[in-house]
Amino acid sequence: MVMLERQSVRMVLLAEGRLSSIGLRMVIAALLHIPERIVAVIDSTKERGSTQEAIGFGGDTPIVHSLEEAMQYRPDSLLIGITPLGGQLPDTWRHTIRQALESGLHIVSGLRQALRRDEEYAGLARERGLYIHDLHQFSKSHLIRAQGSWRRRNILTILTVGTDADTGKMTTALMLHREMLRRGMNVTMIGTGPTGILISGRGVSVEDLPADFINGAVEFEIDKAANEGFDYVIVEGQGALTNCGNSPIALGLLHGTMPDALVLCHQPSRETDGYGLPLPDIVGTITLHERMVGIFKNANVVAIGLNSMDLNKQDYRETVNHIATSTGLLTLDVLRESATPMVDTLMEFFSKYHKVVLPHGVSEIHDRV
Repeated sequence: MVMLERQSVRMVLLAEGRLSSIGLRMVIAALLHIPERIVAVIDSTKERGSTQEAIGFGGDTPIVHSLEEAMQYRPDSLLIGITPLGGQLPDTWRHTIRQALESGLHIVSGLRQALRRDEEYAGLARERGLYIHDLHQFSKSHLIRAQGSWRRRNILTILTVGTDADTGKMTTALMLHREMLRRGMNVTMIGTGPTGILISGRGVSVEDLPADFINGAVEFEIDKAANEGFDYVIVEGQGALTNCGNSPIALGLLHGTMPDALVLCHQPSRETDGYGLPLPDIVGTITLHERMVGIFKNANVVAIGLNSMDLNKQDYRETVNHIATSTGLLTLDVLRESATPMVDTLMEFFSKYHKVVLPHGVSEIHDRV
């Protein structure tokens, strides 16, 4: 369950009644970040056309009203990108999933309900040599306590963290990963939620793990990437140390990753969290994260990633200037601007304090912090 099977390169996305530009994280992320892998979207409540016309992104990806229509686009998998109310599959969805398996499609599911444990679906998959990948599920290999392997690790790690939940940690990680790949760097990304795993192709959904295994599961994933020969790994952050509802996940990721560098993500228009509590100031949050890692090793927040979707151009620029001045750190929104300056900043940081592996394979050794 660590790696998302690479056969899923032509997916039809089930978004019945929910295709929208807001709300459904997996649907939006799939159309934004892997549109080349989505051959059609099923939503019978929308007019046929493209997702670009309907919700403003996704390009020419067609909207269809049934799986039968979608099959003309030669999919290899059905991606379930929505969660039904109450958590139980409606009968119509059961029919669609059964129909997909009977049509020779693999199933990739963002549902919390484990479809591979459904006797009907599991039987159909076995008969036809298909797989069912439940993105919320994890393998027994992830039920492990941290071993402290960061002390001998030969891979540079970057972790995205936040002043609160939903501040753009996944998006920032994805865009950093994309830019580093563009440069020819030997990098991989570890997804830590179902959507991140879907897009990156690897990882573990930490919110589904027992709390005392979060650190070890993330460490296991990083060690696996190091053993595969990657020079850099980006870990998608979850939750926030300063959010009283999901701080254990954030802390487990922080100490499981033991990052060499951190990128702090922040939504500047947000003044309070979901509990109505005021968000901490950015400078204090930077200090908090560096001290929490500093118990074990030195690591720095090297850049600020913004979620500025609700700011106009002028307010965005003023916010960037203010935060950059107050923190002394590069500040930008990787969806509004190129991620190039952020990767440049990370590489400059690594070149001063860490072993840097250049794209052409030449290494330089520097003293650690």
